[in-house]
Amino acid sequence: MLSALADVLESLPALLDDPTAWDSLIVNRRKPTTYRVFRYLPDGLRISLHKFDPCATHEAHPHPWPGAFALLEGSYRMWVGFTPDLESREPITVTETVLTAGSRYEIIEPRTWHSVTPLKECWTVMVNGLPWKERAHVRAPTTFGKDLEKMPRDELTAHLAKFRSLLAK
Repeated sequence: MLSALADVLESLPALLDDPTAWDSLIVNRRKPTTYRVFRYLPDGLRISLHKFDPCATHEAHPHPWPGAFALLEGSYRMWVGFTPDLESREPITVTETVLTAGSRYEIIEPRTWHSVTPLKECWTVMVNGLPWKERAHVRAPTTFGKDLEKMPRDELTAHLAKFRSLLAK
């Protein structure tokens, strides 16, 4: 997934030129509050451009798909854990670290859990693949069917402009 992320980061400036190709969600039912602008590529990969608000809490979760992440601005504390199977609800801690601008990582195992606690406003790029071939962890959250709000079009356009400026650095 890290190579897919590198490819996306290289092509992203051109993809930002068409704001009508992007959709948005405001994920505000868990911490941190996440402002997500996303689009799908022809191969099924989804690109998500995230802004995380700083917060003091975190909610650990597995993902329903493999993904790779690049932190462009800001910093966050990340906790990483795992479960021995896809049903266990109490993950075992592996590590906790602080990531800063320039950090990249991937999650490519469905039993991996993580949480992020933004220490300041963060701007990240996430690339995720199709859902796991076997099945996702029973605790893997999804935004599907949650009736989350979208950003107004002017905020979405400003979000894309922020990423354009971050990528130009």
